[in-house]
Amino acid sequence: MSKKNRRCHECGIGKVVPQARKGRFARYKTMPKLEIPADLPIPTCDNCGAEWLDEKTTQALDTALDNAFRTALRERAVKAIKKITSHISQRKLESLLGLSHGYISKLRTGGKNPSAELVSQLALISRDPDQRILELEKFWETL
Repeated sequence: MSKKNRRCHECGIGKVVPQARKGRFARYKTMPKLEIPADLPIPTCDNCGAEWLDEKTTQALDTALDNAFRTALRERAVKAIKKITSHISQRKLESLLGLSHGYISKLRTGGKNPSAELVSQLALISRDPDQRILELEKFWETL
């Protein structure tokens, strides 16, 4: 049996062959369920479905998940910013969060990639913008 068609060590019955398909998910950094790109082949048993990650596949998977993670962060940041900026100016939000002038515009246009921490802050503020903004203003005013 060739390396490309090796027998599955998990079930002992199936053949391990590269499979690219939709509906696969993985935990990646802060996201418990990030979709693996459908066009990424992963060696998989055709009988039991066990996936076998070699170094090359692991590197490709990590790159694909990192790209998907960054895209998801940007999308979530933009959604939260849109909600928040209906209550406060973009500039004031940047000031409250300690961001440089114009940073939010760059996020919105895809010129910057937000950190997971910033997206978390934006998510919490967007849940109740008026209250969270007031809390931040009071927090930064106190000594």
